Amino acid sequence: MRLAAVAAIAAFLVLVPATALAHAELLETVPLDGTTVQGTPDELVAAFDEALESGSSLSIRNAAGERLAVGRVDPDDPKRVVITDVPELAPGTYQMRWTAATADGHVERGTWSFTVEAAPTPAPTPEPAESGAPSAEPTPSATPEPTAAPTPSASPAPTDPASAAGSDVILPIIVGLAIVLIAAGFLLARRGRPSDSA
Repeated sequence: MRLAAVAAIAAFLVLVPATALAHAELLETVPLDGTTVQGTPDELVAAFDEALESGSSLSIRNAAGERLAVGRVDPDDPKRVVITDVPELAPGTYQMRWTAATADGHVERGTWSFTVEAAPTPAPTPEPAESGAPSAEPTPSATPEPTAAPTPSASPAPTDPASAAGSDVILPIIVGLAIVLIAAGFLLARRGRPSDSA
């Protein structure tokens, strides 16, 4: 009798399709369980290993247990439940609750949590000054027009001091030699004349 019961159970397990016994398993969450994110996420997602039926849902709750938003099966991907219109989340810890209903009638439930911290404040960008408003930058002062440089008049070329000094020395020597030669010629001429007393 006992052997017949075991055989019947074994036959049942072989004949029943494996899909009828399968449960939807959670594969991925956005954000990941236990992580910290900066600012409000764009969407909240629970992804499963098989298609989900209506009745599947996803909700977010704050630390006080208040439900803030609910999502449904993604129309573009029946293996996901998603919240796309995420409300602005203040810094704190949030709990996600999911319900996954499959075609075999099984319903699975679970939770995960994540923490939100304040997003960094972007540095303010300087606004351009309005036209007509005084500019913050100093206006450069007018550059004076350069005055015309006086044109130098033609001046005699400077004489070389050495050559000038040389001419000052040579000229008296020539004059002196000339005087000596004249005097010598005069004396020679007088010597050559016969004496009146002879």
